[in-house]
Amino acid sequence: MNDGPSTGPGTEGHTGTPAPDGTATLRDGRALLRFERRLRHPAERVWRALTDPDEISAWLARAHLEPKVGGAFELRWLNSGDEEPAIARGTVTAFDPPRLLELDSDLHGRLRWELTPLPGPPPGTLLVFTSDVETPEEFVPQTLAGWHIHLDYLEEALEGARVDWANWTTDRWQVHHDRYVAGLGVLEAVQDLYRRVLDGWNARDARAFAAPFREDGVSIGFDGTVHAGRATIIEQLSATFADHATGGFVGKIQDVRVVGPGAAVLRAVAGMVPPGGDDLRPDLNTIQTITAAQLLGRWQVAVFQNTPAQFHGRPETAKKLTEELREVLRTRGH
Repeated sequence: MNDGPSTGPGTEGHTGTPAPDGTATLRDGRALLRFERRLRHPAERVWRALTDPDEISAWLARAHLEPKVGGAFELRWLNSGDEEPAIARGTVTAFDPPRLLELDSDLHGRLRWELTPLPGPPPGTLLVFTSDVETPEEFVPQTLAGWHIHLDYLEEALEGARVDWANWTTDRWQVHHDRYVAGLGVLEAVQDLYRRVLDGWNARDARAFAAPFREDGVSIGFDGTVHAGRATIIEQLSATFADHATGGFVGKIQDVRVVGPGAAVLRAVAGMVPPGGDDLRPDLNTIQTITAAQLLGRWQVAVFQNTPAQFHGRPETAKKLTEELREVLRTRGH
């Protein structure tokens, strides 16, 4: 975990006009997630949506809730499809209608909903929701996205809607997830790994090339040569740089996507300028892929792979890629 705060995109802190996006403060293995929403309904109406089991099922989960401090509760999520549903159980630790509900959960930590009436007309409610949970940093974006979409569903439920859990898809969740990933710096971290790999190669510095890799990371060269392990990468590339004049890469990132907790894939295209040259050799154009993994808050390269961009039978595609990379070369002044 980071030792300081990290916030999601578009947040505005804890004063002024509430922002619908959540924030995450990460410290000592825990995440404090916080959302603020202005709801167009009085606090009594919002309270029913938070505490009545039938209403809870419209936006969150199938619920059993004993309405008192010390009471038991169970939340059984309904969007699991064919998988085993996630179930949170615990104790009601605060119950003050229609102002405060707090649940101590075994799955999602301490959940707290605070309601403050807002003057009308019509009367409204400021909802502050927090989740204080022990979780690895790599799970924070998906947890933020999950609570974000459930709070969206809550606003819709207050207008009479119910989620069709049987036909629920991850599409809306994915949009929020990707924004939180970007806001928490994952995309920038993985892009930086790629730049460091290329910079190390272009400097003909085997240690700098290998530094972004995991200790057991793998580098697969243009010709299919596999260098397995950081130490092996350093040893074999040092020999290559000592014995051969190598060209320099010009790369362009095309896509970065998070594929799971602590896992991301970057895809780029790259060309090579021969030693002493000033233009690309189109036959050396390549598709480069980095599979990155996060461990203890640090992103590293698990696999770096080069695939020759030969585009058999599609010369126009190969020509278009060369033109694209030449534009990158001109822009960077190489």
